[in-house]
Amino acid sequence: MTLGERLKKARKKAGYSQKEAAIKVNSTEKTISNYERDYRNPDPETLRKLSELYDVSTDYLLGRKPHTPSKLDETVNEALEELMNEETLLFMKNDEEIDEETARLIKQALINGIKYVDAMKKKK
Repeated sequence: MTLGERLKKARKKAGYSQKEAAIKVNSTEKTISNYERDYRNPDPETLRKLSELYDVSTDYLLGRKPHTPSKLDETVNEALEELMNEETLLFMKNDEEIDEETARLIKQALINGIKYVDAMKKKK
């Protein structure tokens, strides 16, 4: 898969049109189209902006990693690690760890909360 194909796939997965993406990264629709058709390559700063907008890593866009966890996945995993820290009382119940079902529900709640915040930020 080429850089352009990965850019297009990531843009569509993130739910942006070329015009919307262009506005968000301070570019033009034609430029985004040229990137996606592999007529041009984005400069490093634009690539970084696109990766943040699409919630993928630059390594993924450049083809260095076939799939990379999204920033959402990374944020949720970091939060879970912190919550599961031995010193965190939330995950302790009479000195026992919580069961897998409760942990799964907490993880889903974190994901839903982060998605909600992202949706509110996109509306701005």
